[in-house]
Order: sequence, then C-alpha cells, then structure tokens
Amino acid sequence: MGNGEDIQFGLSDKTGALMMINKKERQILREILSMTMKSKGGRAYIENKFGPEYLEIADNLLESLEG
Repeated sequence: MGNGEDIQFGLSDKTGALMMINKKERQILREILSMTMKSKGGRAYIENKFGPEYLEIADNLLESLEG
C-alpha cells in the first residue's frame, strides 16, 4: 500500500466504497472546494445541484481537508 505519508484522507464514492486520496489529490481538492465555497456562484451551484444541506457538507469537508 505504500508509505504512510502517501495516503492522507478517506472519502466515500457514490457507491459508498471508501476511497483513499494522497496528499497531492487532497491539496487540489481543498483548493477547488475553497474557491467554490468563497464564490457566490459556486455556492449557488452546489445548492441548486444538490440542495441547501450540501453547503454545510461542503463546509465540513473543507474543514476536514484543512485540518
């Protein structure tokens, strides 16, 4: 499975299977999510596409990625 530094974070895909992402993948995901959540249009897109509860989910995910 590689060294412990390579696998940094676990996510679930749409089937519910656990998906591990490495440090570089986490960095790009954090950056994209951060920009999206700071943008009025990005927040509106999430709300329209998934529903208002997903804004909180996105905020929590971003917090997890930053921590």
